[in-house]
Amino acid sequence: MRSLVIDAMPESTVAIALALAALLCGSLCLVLFVVAIRRLLTRQEEIVSSMLERYDHRLADFAQTLSDALNQTLPARITAAISGAPVEAPAIESPDHSSVVRVLELAREQTDADAAVAIVGTASEPILATVGLSQAEVSRVGGIGVPDYRGARAIQVSFAGEDGPHGANPIRSGLAVPLMESATDPGMLAVLTRTPDRRFSEIDITSLENVLSISRPALETSLELRESDPVPERDPLTDLYDRPAFHALLDLEIARTRARREQLALLMLDVDRLTTINARIGHLAADEVLATIARVLNDVAGARDLPCRIGGGRFGIVLSQADSRDAEGLFDRLQAALRERPLPNLGVVSFSGGVAELLPKDDATALIVRADAALGLAKSSGRDMVVTAAKRSARDVA
Repeated sequence: MRSLVIDAMPESTVAIALALAALLCGSLCLVLFVVAIRRLLTRQEEIVSSMLERYDHRLADFAQTLSDALNQTLPARITAAISGAPVEAPAIESPDHSSVVRVLELAREQTDADAAVAIVGTASEPILATVGLSQAEVSRVGGIGVPDYRGARAIQVSFAGEDGPHGANPIRSGLAVPLMESATDPGMLAVLTRTPDRRFSEIDITSLENVLSISRPALETSLELRESDPVPERDPLTDLYDRPAFHALLDLEIARTRARREQLALLMLDVDRLTTINARIGHLAADEVLATIARVLNDVAGARDLPCRIGGGRFGIVLSQADSRDAEGLFDRLQAALRERPLPNLGVVSFSGGVAELLPKDDATALIVRADAALGLAKSSGRDMVVTAAKRSARDVA
């Protein structure tokens, strides 16, 4: 019978094997520990990054909300109560003060001129209305007074002035025609050009006479050039009517609407997240955004609409002989035009709108308050939309 003999493994070999196994296990545990730590740190970084991003969004929303609140216009009655000044209601039968501005715009358009001016002589000093001129140019042009036509249909005038606004060419020459037919009520309507070699023609004279033949009846009943009311000023950034002009024109358009028993609507606009845009691209670039919006607004506005910049990214458009549907249509046209013109480094700029129609018992303050309330509802409902105020208020029902 044979016996099977198995040699025992040396103890040293067993010890080495156990040591290698322990070392391998230790290395594996260390690797797993490092991987776990890296994953934990990566997760923490993602959590921190997500928290910071949400914090940035909330901070931007808070800044925008704060900006919207600060830009809200207090009603005239409240500001009057704070200052102690009385609030005067607009006269129902006051004259159409915006008629002269419309005549100037039409005269400039018909003759392809750069500016227009109307002057009327009074017992004291001439009163001036202009479009397309800087304040310094207004003073220089106004200094020529009303010319003595001596029976002439028109007079050509020349200027040797300084540079125009924002480095533009100076006013070089102009064409003036009598504003009023009465010799006892002297006046001048003139169109001005900055082109050095421009010469006005017989066609230009006829164009001005045609403009006046249509406009004189309204001018003769208007006190625009007979009272020392301020001429509507332009906002230097957007070339739209500025905030004081907005309130003045709205008062006058309401009075005209009352007298003629027509309709009137007010559209208030506000650029969405303007504070965020300022922080993202800087104030200078944001100013160019506002100027672009103003140009598009001018392009899509109707002939009777009066676009104004109230301040910041807020605009007001007075729509004469129009209702809320016309105002909503203007909002839609502006929205569509801006969506077709994405801006560099910014994309499509959205805005919100509020519309209000003139009610029988409305004054300018009440109309603005209702349009502002509709705008606020559009903002709080998600922005990039227009909301129309109710056409009847509680005081109308009472």
